[in-house]
Amino acid sequence: MIETRDFDILSPGFHTNPFPTVDRMRAEGPVVCMKLPIVGRTYLAVTHEACAALLKDHESFARDPRNAGSRTQARILRFLPRTISLLALNMLGHDDPEHRRLRGLVDQAFQRRTIEAMKPMIAQIADRLLDRMEGRLEVDLMSEFCRDLPLSVICAMLGLPEEDHDRFKNWLGGLKDTANIGAVIRAVPGVISVVRYLRRVSRPGGGALPDGLIAALRDAETDGQKLSEDELVSMIFLLFGAGQETTTHLISGGLFALLSHEDQRRRLQSELSLMPTCVEECLRYVSPVQMTKPRFATRDMVWQERQFRRGDMFAGFLAAANCDPAKFEDPHRFDITRHPNPHLSFGTGAHFCLGFQLARAEAAIALERIIARFPDMRLDNRTGNIEWRKRLGIRALAQLPVRLVA
Repeated sequence: MIETRDFDILSPGFHTNPFPTVDRMRAEGPVVCMKLPIVGRTYLAVTHEACAALLKDHESFARDPRNAGSRTQARILRFLPRTISLLALNMLGHDDPEHRRLRGLVDQAFQRRTIEAMKPMIAQIADRLLDRMEGRLEVDLMSEFCRDLPLSVICAMLGLPEEDHDRFKNWLGGLKDTANIGAVIRAVPGVISVVRYLRRVSRPGGGALPDGLIAALRDAETDGQKLSEDELVSMIFLLFGAGQETTTHLISGGLFALLSHEDQRRRLQSELSLMPTCVEECLRYVSPVQMTKPRFATRDMVWQERQFRRGDMFAGFLAAANCDPAKFEDPHRFDITRHPNPHLSFGTGAHFCLGFQLARAEAAIALERIIARFPDMRLDNRTGNIEWRKRLGIRALAQLPVRLVA
């Protein structure tokens, strides 16, 4: 039995500088036990090797707790409004073959050829957002660029009318802080509004554009089967959340890292060919997704030289794995030339991030466009330290104030 430990992985202070904490976690690893808010007792894989092993071993660890003999989630879902509980139908909560069926329906939309064709549209959106900043001395990039770019891209990809984009921002505003049950409860009305809207637009004639992903998913078939309406709504909600939230924090965290490391920013400005390795280093160094969705032990077993029971809950702590000195030289250093860079920010195994190519494209275009438009941009620290949100599993800036001219 592993002793439960109390590592601070929630506070803004942790997100400001996670390295001392994750180093202590790995020193006790490769697996540490914590009692996490809302989800409870969880075993965290904190070394790169253990984290990768957890995510790849689909025989020993299941995403669906029912495949590990646990009925807790099912009991909880029975007490939630149906509008909320149906969100558990998305592919992230399933194992193969159901996961493979659901993922196969949407996989084509995120393949390299599709994303390449989207790049001019992404650049156009980025330029439009930057146009609004021209002539200003100070802006909050989080609210005026980093959040709006991924939001506009995923809405366009799904085929949602542009006039509805601001409604989404308002509805999902409560999800910025979800570190405790009270914050989650406060976010429920916004989530319900989103689900009701998505149910309407997912129906024929409901408002979704005919050439968008919603229309394509509505008509898609696998082995003669279409998505049910509940599955379709759950899938759209997942794609919207995953395609907007995590990329927002990759772009904002990447900009913060570059603006905090003047030598790296200057080098990128002079060598734009380094953009691909810069984006990979932002993914590793920032680790916008700090922790994976939970897995459940499918049997009693010895794993990583420790004894576990069927139904025990696990998660990969990517923030620790991505700065493991056993895998990365000088892991606390932000180095845009780092190569190879085997970070786990997109996960690994069957649940490897579906939208990894879209996230890379958006981040590269965002960084390239903004440093070209405002080459003398600086962090604006006059109001104090940059603040991070209190989030479990997500490293999220509260704001990113900058001065656009020196």
